[in-house]
Amino acid sequence: MSDNKPRVSIGLPVYNGERFLKEALDSLLAQTYADFELIISDNASTDQTESICRTYAASDQRIRYYRNKENVGAARNFNHVFELSSGEYFKWATADDVCSPELVARCLSVLDTTPTAVLACAKIRFIDETGTPFDRYDPGWDLRDDAAHERLRYIIYAGHLVNPHYGLIRTSALSKTRLLRTYSGGDYCVLGELSLLGKFFEIPECLLLRRLQPDASSQHSNDLEWQTRFYNGKPKLTLPCLYRSADHFTTIVHSQLHLRQKLSLINSLLHSLLWRRRRLYEELRFVLKHLR
Repeated sequence: MSDNKPRVSIGLPVYNGERFLKEALDSLLAQTYADFELIISDNASTDQTESICRTYAASDQRIRYYRNKENVGAARNFNHVFELSSGEYFKWATADDVCSPELVARCLSVLDTTPTAVLACAKIRFIDETGTPFDRYDPGWDLRDDAAHERLRYIIYAGHLVNPHYGLIRTSALSKTRLLRTYSGGDYCVLGELSLLGKFFEIPECLLLRRLQPDASSQHSNDLEWQTRFYNGKPKLTLPCLYRSADHFTTIVHSQLHLRQKLSLINSLLHSLLWRRRRLYEELRFVLKHLR
């Protein structure tokens, strides 16, 4: 890596990730595009995560390892690695996913040649804890519509797993957002803000293996108590469905969109809440139960 700032920053927040961490790190360090920094923020892990990270950091000068004194929650830890970054482009990574060697290079090529794009990602393939691929449909996140409000509308209605931020994002665009929120589904909201700043380009080839293993947050989407601990680092009463809609509403109201486009999006937001009313009802029951 040159003496100047790297063009790409990769942020890897981790908590007790010893099981798959080495494979994840090896896949990042094997990228064909090598001018990057890898920032690891250890969220006060209690397993061998610290030892693994320090060993890798000692062997590769591109790695910077940080350790939180206490668990600050997944959302704040994700935001922390971005705040520590210095590159022109930024990518979040996880301790259990596996990146193809060409992932960063292919995404960088898109952003370098497409000024209207703020984010470039690739198709993903889901794998289980043993690394075995399994069939799961993913509609993708290729948002190239010239109309910014239509890109945001797609995200408002989206219910599939959020994968685009494991691609590459312009730092200048991401710094204009409120970053990840401290509740389940908060990643949809940062994508919503980004969608108003530019297009999402999805590379049609599968360049990322996303591991859906028992400890992954995506496997606890219906466990509100687990989700609140995961995103906040401690128990906290939240209404993720309602908060997500409220954050989208804030994004719409404060955007530069025309009034007619704002009203159209607010109408879509109300429809999405209606469709998710069962989820909202479950969240309200959860909060009332704990308040009693």
